[in-house]
Amino acid sequence: MSPDGEMVRSKRDFPKSEKVRTKPEIDRIFRTGARFSCKGMAIRAAPSISGGPSRVVFVAVRTFDGAIQRNRAKRVAREVWRLNKDEILPGRDVAVILYPEMNNYADCSRAMLFLLRKAGLIR
Repeated sequence: MSPDGEMVRSKRDFPKSEKVRTKPEIDRIFRTGARFSCKGMAIRAAPSISGGPSRVVFVAVRTFDGAIQRNRAKRVAREVWRLNKDEILPGRDVAVILYPEMNNYADCSRAMLFLLRKAGLIR
């Protein structure tokens, strides 16, 4: 809250405008994006058509033990992205592919930052 009692939006929020949401957009990233991978995670990065801030979609492979583990992996990865998005260069659409080896926040954070550096997406 601000001093006058009004709610202030944090720069750390994750609005819909920063998410890739439609199938044609996701297909374009997988078709044209450069691929970078490490144990437990891969990313595809393609230039954004719309410009503006970089947008992201999280995809968990089906080899997870179940929906609970799959959803948790996506939730952790979203949090890593949200906390580091200020360092990510604008104008890219990114697909983050998660594999079952990604168990916790520390591993996910280390892998995602490594891949973003490898892809040249971090300032």
